[in-house]
Parts: sequence; C-alpha cells; structure tokens
Amino acid sequence: MTEPAPAGPAYEGPALPGLATEQAWTIPLGSIRDAVAVGKSFAVLGRAADALALQVIDAATGKELKSIPIEDEDATLRVDTDHGKPVAVVRHKRQLAASGLTAESIQMSDLVVDETGAEVWRSPEGGTFFVGGYVAEGEADGAGLVNVSKLSTLAGEQAVALPIGAEEENSLLGVIEDKAVYWPRGMLLDEEAAVVHGFDLSKGGSLLWRLPRDVQGRTIVGDSLFTWQSDGMSSTHSLYDLMTGERLGGFEVSNSVGVRCATSAFDADSDTVLCDGPLTLIDSRTGELRVPAVENQREVSVESAFGGIAYLKVKQEQGAEPLYLALDDRTGKVLGGDLPAAPLGVSTDGYALIWHNLHAFGFRRAA
Repeated sequence: MTEPAPAGPAYEGPALPGLATEQAWTIPLGSIRDAVAVGKSFAVLGRAADALALQVIDAATGKELKSIPIEDEDATLRVDTDHGKPVAVVRHKRQLAASGLTAESIQMSDLVVDETGAEVWRSPEGGTFFVGGYVAEGEADGAGLVNVSKLSTLAGEQAVALPIGAEEENSLLGVIEDKAVYWPRGMLLDEEAAVVHGFDLSKGGSLLWRLPRDVQGRTIVGDSLFTWQSDGMSSTHSLYDLMTGERLGGFEVSNSVGVRCATSAFDADSDTVLCDGPLTLIDSRTGELRVPAVENQREVSVESAFGGIAYLKVKQEQGAEPLYLALDDRTGKVLGGDLPAAPLGVSTDGYALIWHNLHAFGFRRAA
C-alpha cells in the first residue's frame, strides 16, 4: 500500500461545494502551472525546489510517485488516453543532438507518462507528437496539431495517411477510441472545404462520416463534437456524436450571446457540456441549451466539473489573486462565490486536487 505524504498545514479556506470538509493530505508545492487527473493519480506541472518538473502524485495519499525535470519554461500539460488508459502529455521544447547530416536543434516534443509516472512514449524526433495512443506527423499548434499527414501506432506501424489541404493549415482535433477527427481547412481534391471528417483508424483509416455543411468553429468535449456558425444575425450551435457523426441536437441564439467555447469541460455525472464565452450549459444527450442565462454572470473560464458542480475561474485585475465561482451545472444556480481555490482535477477514485497558499491539498469527493 502506498504510504501517505508527510502531514502538512491544514487548509484554512472556506468549504468547497462537492468536497468533504476534512482534507486527506497536503504537500508543499511552490507553484502549479497546470494539473490534471490521470486515473488514480494527479500529474502536476510546477516548480519543485525552484526547478520546473512534472510530478505524478497518488491521489489518495499525496505520495509522490515520480518527478521528471522539464527544462522548457513554456511547457504545457494535458490529459489524453492510450487506447482507453489515461495518460498525461507534456509538450515542451527539447534539444536534439546532431545525428548524421542533421545539425543540433531545438524541437517541440511530447513526453507521455501513465498514472504511475512510467514513461509511455517520447517523441523520438522533431515533428512527431502523441494523440489518443497514436503518433502524428505534423506541426504543434499549442496543445493542438496542424498539417498532420500521417498517423501511426506507437510501434511505428502506419495507420492512415490523412489528406492535406492545398490552401490553409489543417487541424487534427483529436483521436477518440480509434476514431480520428480531422478538419481540412484548405481545398481538398473533392472540393469539400472546411468540413469535419471522422476516420476509423482500426480499419485502415476508412472515412466514417463527414459533416453535411461548413462550420466556423469546433471543439471536442467528452465524446462529442461541438460546432458553431453564424449568418451575421444569429449563431447556430450543434452537437455531434464522434463515433457516428450523427447530430445529437443543437440550438440557435442571437450573435450578441453567441457561444465560442474558448475553454470547455464535460461533467459526465450530470450529462452537461460547459462552454465559456459566455458561460453556457448544454445537455450532452440532446445538444439543447440547458440554461439560457447563468445568474451573476461574470467573465469566467471553466476550471473543472464533476458531480453536477462546475468551478469557474473569475477574471480579476492583473496581479490580483484568482477567485472562483461554484455553481450547479444543471440549473445554473450559484453554490459559492469568491472562493480562493477550486478543484484542478478529480481522480477516478474520488479525490480532488486543490492548490492554495503554496500547498497542494487532497480532498475526498462528498458522498
């Protein structure tokens, strides 16, 4: 059994909706750049002993399982899956040694670890990245990928060659359960422009579906694709099943309240898709707008969502400490305001990670 982390100071902030009142553990962490839940662990990108590192922490005890130095101060962290198993992916710049005719260079790379901190995969060379258990050849665009020409298995077997548009960058939106979701923004040979496609990688990359019309924006939330388009007066929003391409439903609003989903989250406990810009609650089963207007609306970004509760980071003046808002993501009712902390992730065994006053705290989800 994993031993608990050494006892630390108690959390002194207000009770957080959806969490037990007593903390399970606490550890000192000088800063957190980002944190994600990976199965029964948390992956934390932050500073330890004044050096940037990826730390993998047991969610139930706070015990450090692994610490990996990361030299790139601009590194990013996200959660992904390797054929159903959760993994953490750090995208960072690293120096590649000279080899043959190739000079020494700095390349964007992916480091992938599982919930124990064990390395699953690392980019062997520039221009290769991890997505959904596959290796993509393309270019990094933040956490996304563009100009992806080929997807291969981690063992190097080619799964599918993807078409490249002739005019603009092309986006690989993600790989969900061996289904690649691809947005060719340039003109293809069949002259279908800006149409999202779904490919079945388990069947040699056969085309599964293609959306029936152009879209202006899109994001993957859970196992669904959320899209929007505008005619100048109003915006139409649709939710699609990524496995079949079937439209689950949608809604239409005036452009003054058009939804852009700059950040998003999915609460499987309440079947709610959350989009900000402005904050919008959408039923993941029907694609319908669940709450037309959330009370006490402020400029917010989605931090996390679980158990029917969403935590939102409220925009503050530059230099001010962040504050958070908790609300019922089925009704939009505010459950707590001006909170100094929020869950950064919730593990599969029911623990939440909180960062407050230079310490990380573990709390059990409320029964």
